[in-house]
Amino acid sequence: MRDRHLAFVSPTAAAARQSGLGVAHRLPGARLVPVSLGRYARDPRAPLRIVLCPAGGSLDDDLRFLREARRAILWPPPAAEVWNAIAGLRGSHDSPPERAAAAPERSGLRSALLLEGDVTLDRARRAASSGAPRDWIVERVQRVRIASNGLEELRRLGIRWATLEPVEVIALVASPALESARSRWRSLLPRDIPVWRLARGSKFQVSSSK
Repeated sequence: MRDRHLAFVSPTAAAARQSGLGVAHRLPGARLVPVSLGRYARDPRAPLRIVLCPAGGSLDDDLRFLREARRAILWPPPAAEVWNAIAGLRGSHDSPPERAAAAPERSGLRSALLLEGDVTLDRARRAASSGAPRDWIVERVQRVRIASNGLEELRRLGIRWATLEPVEVIALVASPALESARSRWRSLLPRDIPVWRLARGSKFQVSSSK
């Protein structure tokens, strides 16, 4: 049975709680977990299904939040052929996620490094200096215990992350300004993501859907 827990992820836990109150009626039966982005990225028990809820204070702040969410938690699954190889090693019969099969930019990948358990910056640096492949796969994003500056250091070394338990974005709660600026965040989020629009003049009142 699918887990009914669903995280509302915002810049702060308070913003997540307010946003959840505005859209809870859209998610009957779901158990809503309001959480800040920073806390979500560190909690290994956090639900993998989320609603992204920028605070709606300004367009620049909302775009900054979405860029940080992409960097910190929205990592893709491995390419399908790599997923199948790992499943074989683990004795699993699970099929790869649809996102893995539909990722042509990652197809043809011949080697990757599987990092099980917690990944610290020291461990990552050792792996990077050992000549290991630059495509790294972790169990889930919360097992990577590396701050923003450490992730940026690894990015400059060519490290590309993937995860066996990718976060699934159910919807984006957006202000009218953010919704109108879709071209500026389209590449950060999954295609055709539902947008739950915030009404003008009311920070967390949902007026319509798309």
